[in-house]
Amino acid sequence: KSIVIISVAIALLLTSCGTTKTVKGSGIKGNAAKVQKNYVTILDYQGASFGSEIPQWVVEIGNGNYSAEALSPILPGISGKKPFVVVARGDNLEYVRQWADLVDIENQVGDEMQRIVGKAVSASQKGRAKQTGDVKDPTVLEQELNMYKQAVSAVELNGLEKLASYWIQKEVKPSKNSKESKVYYEYYAVWGMNKKLYDLQIQSALEGIEDNTDEGKALKETLSLKLQNMMITSNDQTISDEVEEEI
Repeated sequence: KSIVIISVAIALLLTSCGTTKTVKGSGIKGNAAKVQKNYVTILDYQGASFGSEIPQWVVEIGNGNYSAEALSPILPGISGKKPFVVVARGDNLEYVRQWADLVDIENQVGDEMQRIVGKAVSASQKGRAKQTGDVKDPTVLEQELNMYKQAVSAVELNGLEKLASYWIQKEVKPSKNSKESKVYYEYYAVWGMNKKLYDLQIQSALEGIEDNTDEGKALKETLSLKLQNMMITSNDQTISDEVEEEI
């Protein structure tokens, strides 16, 4: 609705201004882009046999909204907590559920922190090399990476608890009328711990790193943001990569 309203407002503004002219195209254009579309059908979901609706918090996560601000109005018990979102995918529901719930959740969070640190340090080095042409010695870079990884490993997840979980069975096809299809389950779980405690531990861990150069400060700021908004690694790596691009 907001898009329509804005569009109408702009149209009225342009038509009311006598000096406004329509910009004419050159007539030159390339071939139409081809976009691969996957056709997804929901086959089953938790509570379907009772006529229940898919919860709105699941829809939000499916749309890439993982923050506490997005989830707190629609997910009871998350207010004041740092959410960790798990999105697992596989063709066996029980396996996917066990992977997400029974594997040590703190280890999963720790592993994801280490992965984020590795990517952030690597990106920082590439940016530095691109701007200055100066490439760090591999030994020095490895020492820096280990320093950051050791610092975040001290973060403790006291009071971590599962707040909600849900599953959906989907079928995906490369085209609408294709006979080829893949059926899989998506399992969503939201875990949480005290937000203030989590942020304080992240801040303390990064402040303990003895790197007060401009480059080091920028890296700490980037890491702080990514760690505060992180989700737990999914068993489908593409899901985690997509989420990380958003934050």
